[in-house]
Amino acid sequence: MIVPELLYVECASVLVAGVRRNRWTGSGADAAYETLKRLPLQAVSDRRHLERAWELSRRYDNHPVYDMLYAATAEALRTILITADETLLQRLGHLGWVRRPAT
Repeated sequence: MIVPELLYVECASVLVAGVRRNRWTGSGADAAYETLKRLPLQAVSDRRHLERAWELSRRYDNHPVYDMLYAATAEALRTILITADETLLQRLGHLGWVRRPAT
């Protein structure tokens, strides 16, 4: 699975926010973070696709650039973007390579 480097920052931020909001324990967040680091992901530089993410954001109702970075990365690599983000699916689903997770 190929991901923008941003994925690690976003996941780490969610884990820390969850601890602050008492959604899970610090040790639970630590364990999840360790799991994240071990996942077989291939991270690509965000900078490589930032220009296209900006273009997509501006074209599609100023959707957040960080979400569009995932789309721009998938587009550049000619692969499928799997997302549960309904707004992103509504905006980009017509492209054919942006899809919902299998249920």
